[in-house]
Amino acid sequence: MATRRTKASCENCFFRQNLLCAVAGDTPCASFRPNHPEGLRPPSQLRFVFRQERALQVAWAFPTPAEQVALHA
Repeated sequence: MATRRTKASCENCFFRQNLLCAVAGDTPCASFRPNHPEGLRPPSQLRFVFRQERALQVAWAFPTPAEQVALHA
């Protein structure tokens, strides 16, 4: 899925184009959203990627139930 990205500027900001911008100046701000014909769209979210589970060598672990019975018997 290739998308064409343009550089963020106030000229192509949804809020500036619809006279909703309250920021003075011509530099894009943190609330920049591209102006699209279908209106305001939420920013895309990052994809969640599962990582390989690491094999950890623990230094100490709780005793198993059988070991606990043997300790307290």
